[in-house]
Amino acid sequence: MREPLVRQFFSRHTDPESLKRSVRRWLMAALWSAVLVPVVFYLRFGEVTPLGWGTTVFFVAYCILSATGLHFLRRPEYHTPVKWRDDWLDRIGAFWLMACAFGPLFGWFLTSAFTLTSNNWRWLYGGRIALSIALPVLTAVPLLRYVRGRGAPVMLALLLGVTALPAWSAIATLRDYRDGPVNSILTHTQRILSTESSERR
Repeated sequence: MREPLVRQFFSRHTDPESLKRSVRRWLMAALWSAVLVPVVFYLRFGEVTPLGWGTTVFFVAYCILSATGLHFLRRPEYHTPVKWRDDWLDRIGAFWLMACAFGPLFGWFLTSAFTLTSNNWRWLYGGRIALSIALPVLTAVPLLRYVRGRGAPVMLALLLGVTALPAWSAIATLRDYRDGPVNSILTHTQRILSTESSERR
């Protein structure tokens, strides 16, 4: 039976001391990412844009997830007792991390690449909501059946926490989608609707 990609990534045989060193390195990388990525954006653009904060969160979350995976690698008592089934639900769940990482990015590109107008803003904002909220949640649901055993609290915390990050990035978009524009202004995202429907940035 084919192993899930995440398990293959962490399945290299390493001794306990090497694992501890690797965990410390990943945690230090998370700390440095939290500091250096915003600094780089500030030095390059004069401010830390939402893309800069999103990039920071991505690298920090990636490092923390890697450290967590290595920490529990040689602790089988925390592994799920549910066997990998390799069915269509598992194939959906296999895209969970990719959806959480790239969904918000593609959603941001979608609403930034086009000028928002009264004719297209709902389609563009709906696309961002689908990519940033619906897709991560959809791919996370099949993984809930593996949240079992002694490690269930850790598994559930990671599943909910990581899924919440892309959803959080689109909360303002969701509120504007619900409330609509006020005098051609989407107040929560501070975007102004153009009167020229064909204009491109």
